[in-house]
Parts: sequence; structure tokens; C-alpha cells
Amino acid sequence: MPNKQYSIGEFAAINKISARMLRHYDKIGLFHPDAVLENGYRSYSSGQIPAISLIKKYQSCGFTLAEISHLLCACEEEIAVLAKEKRLELSAQGSRQEKALQQLLVLSGEYVATIPNDYAMSYTQQPERLLICPEDPVCEGKIEDAFEVLYAALDAALIHPAGLPHLLSDLEAGSASYYAAIPVSQEIHLAGFICRTLSEGWYLSTQHYGSYDDIGAAYDRLLCHAQVQGCQFTPPFLECYFLDCTHTSNPTEYITEISIKITP
Repeated sequence: MPNKQYSIGEFAAINKISARMLRHYDKIGLFHPDAVLENGYRSYSSGQIPAISLIKKYQSCGFTLAEISHLLCACEEEIAVLAKEKRLELSAQGSRQEKALQQLLVLSGEYVATIPNDYAMSYTQQPERLLICPEDPVCEGKIEDAFEVLYAALDAALIHPAGLPHLLSDLEAGSASYYAAIPVSQEIHLAGFICRTLSEGWYLSTQHYGSYDDIGAAYDRLLCHAQVQGCQFTPPFLECYFLDCTHTSNPTEYITEISIKITP
């Protein structure tokens, strides 16, 4: 696979992190761009995705940026020790830290995810679909809130979803580029929400197992595959959640399908 280059906005979008945070990481020396172009724009690459995923994973475990800087240089044995210490620290804070505790079990070597990510690609012909979503997009930090508001609105209107939840995103749309979306069986009119139709056609898809901290790797493999095959794609990207936080408190058990409409 090629080492694909990304603008700061694209790299932020596929890794579910803000461009502002990437600039901050660069400023404090935690994570630098792959290159700074002559016009001053930052450029990132496929090869940097494991590093930013690791930083996100450490953050979700409750580590500070200073602690993360140290962890990035630590050996596996020291990381396991620090993870156990952090788990004990968070355990004393109560059950609200459940997701972080699950991540720390993996980090300390006390839990191993059962499904590895091989990012196999598939081409499928999908039918037209009708989705309802908020009128305005949100940034990566507000995605869960957007789904809660959407489900609450459907419950209040006694409308039953016609399928699994989706997240729609456009890599070139800037920081607020995510739409929480739920399939519905017919056109619905709710204040503050709109219906969007996804056209039928061929879609390129792959599956990501585990937390969203390293989901950027799935996007990268999909985009690199499309580039190698000469496929043209049409936004938005679709994330379909087969297993998410509404079903399990353990992020290592999440199952997400990522798709994009293509012209083979």
C-alpha cells in the first residue's frame, strides 16, 4: 500500500481528532506533521496513523499529555506498569471511568482483543437508503451527544429506526463534518432534522474491530486501496455501527463498517 499524504483537515477527519489539537501537539512537540509545505501547510502521512492512534488511546485511558510524552518513549514493560498504576488510580474514582479501565486492561496486557484487524476490502451493490440526521454537522467531540439527541427526538415522535446507526462525514468539510444518522422507512419532518437519501450503487467497504482511537487506520487502508485500484469515490463516508457503546462498555468489542460509494 502507498504511504498516502493528507492535509491536516483530512488527517484530522479520518482519525476523529480536531485540526486544532493536531496543531497543539505540534507546538508542544508531542506529534509533528510529516512535512511542512512551502506555503506553511502541514502534511501528514499514512505512516503516522499508528502514532496518533496510540496518543488517542493513551488519552482515553486518562493519561495527561506529559505522561503520554513519556509513554511514547517507554518500553513495553514500563508501559504495562504505568497502565496498572493508572487503572488503580481510576478505579478509586468510581464506575464512570469504565471505558478507560477497559482500555487500560488491554494496555497492561491483562486483556487481549479476540478479533484482529486485517482490513479486508469488499465491493457491494447497496440499495437506496433514507436517513434522518440533524440539520447541522458536529465536531468529533460531539458525535455521541448528536446520536443521543437524534434518538430522543425519534422516541418522542414514536418513530422506530429502520436500521443500524450511521455516521456521515466528508474529509474536506472542515472540523464540523460529522452527521449522526439513523435509517428510516419514510420521509419524516421533525424540527431541527433533515432526511438525506443515499443513492444506490457500488460501495467499497472494510470493517474495523475495536475502539475508535485507531479507526484512522481503516480509513487509510480504504483510501489507499481505492487509489491503487483507480476508483473514484463520492462523499460522504459512512460508518455503520454493528456493535458500539450502546451494546457494550468494552471498546475492544466495537465493530464498525466503513464504506464509500465508488465508480469501479
